[in-house]
Amino acid sequence: MNAVNPLRLRAFIAQVDTAAGLDACWPWRGHTNPDGYGIFGKSGGGAHRVAYQLMVRPIPDGMSIDHTCHNTDTTCPGGIECRHRRCVNPTHLEAVTQRQNLLRSRHTMPHHNAAKTHCRQGHEYTPQNTYSRRTPKGYARRECKTCRRERLGSKAAQ
Repeated sequence: MNAVNPLRLRAFIAQVDTAAGLDACWPWRGHTNPDGYGIFGKSGGGAHRVAYQLMVRPIPDGMSIDHTCHNTDTTCPGGIECRHRRCVNPTHLEAVTQRQNLLRSRHTMPHHNAAKTHCRQGHEYTPQNTYSRRTPKGYARRECKTCRRERLGSKAAQ
């Protein structure tokens, strides 16, 4: 476990609403950034990240902190109105890759695209019928092999 500065922990906890109990979300009462996330300290770090570091463990390099309470709440509107962005309950936070974080939230395009089982023309995405590639920016892309064959065949016929 990392050494925790008790004064920093006390200052952090003073800005947390734990009245709803151990299992509930703990809303951040301090300042928030324009995206609705709590901020703490001189550096303006994410309060949820600070909570994880203070009460769980250091965040591994390259990892994001996911609000697991957000992933199970079907009534959450998402975006800057999402109340889970202010949650700092350490039992609601998990260190995951950015990809996992995006795929878990039903408010993101990667989540919606990963859930698609068929291409626009109705062909099923199966390992045999799907090209998988990365764009120059590193984004994952799927392409239907049947549609690609049809498209390339129509170009050859012209």
